[in-house]
Amino acid sequence: MLAVSRYYLALLGHSQRYLPALLMYLALCVILYSDPSSPPLPLYGVSGGALMVVACWLTIALLDIEDPVQVLVTLSNAGSRRRTIGGAVLTVSGCSTVLTLVTLGWSAVKPWQLHWGALGAGLLTHLACALLGIAIGLPCSRLLVSRIGWTVLAAVLVLGLVLLGKWVPLAHPLIQALTNGDAYGGPLVLAVVTSVVAVLVSAAAVGRIAARRS
Repeated sequence: MLAVSRYYLALLGHSQRYLPALLMYLALCVILYSDPSSPPLPLYGVSGGALMVVACWLTIALLDIEDPVQVLVTLSNAGSRRRTIGGAVLTVSGCSTVLTLVTLGWSAVKPWQLHWGALGAGLLTHLACALLGIAIGLPCSRLLVSRIGWTVLAAVLVLGLVLLGKWVPLAHPLIQALTNGDAYGGPLVLAVVTSVVAVLVSAAAVGRIAARRS
């Protein structure tokens, strides 16, 4: 799986499909963290939501790079559909972790009197949002959706539902608690647990459906 992940990382870097999402995310962080008087927790909520979009973008971009013939070659070399999907998840998770550390490091150099609790909450918020983005991106990719128009529509709708749907107990309760200054312990635990479950279920379901189609 690590070999597949390294291959996917090289493939993504060579394709440069990560650039639009990366540039938009960095531009947002420049705007968010430019004011030293702003409290960090609400900003973590906003940048965490943005990272969910980035992770979804990277997942779809990565799995859509290869044409059908290349997909079969990669699948043959990897040995199973589970390894190729796991490698893709690992690749995007690694990229998201790097962006998370950059974001937290950026916020930590500001004169905000940050506490470890705030940094820990920011770390878990960003990682949970990234996993949810991956979970959304997997079924929206070429593995299940062959047309890019339907891919974009499905990804936008599901991202909007997860980020804005008050009745969806995934990321929205946490983002709302952080941005409003409310107690965030419960929503944070809920987001972390549901994000891990979501990415595992998404990877397993997509792998099984894609294997049946091939």
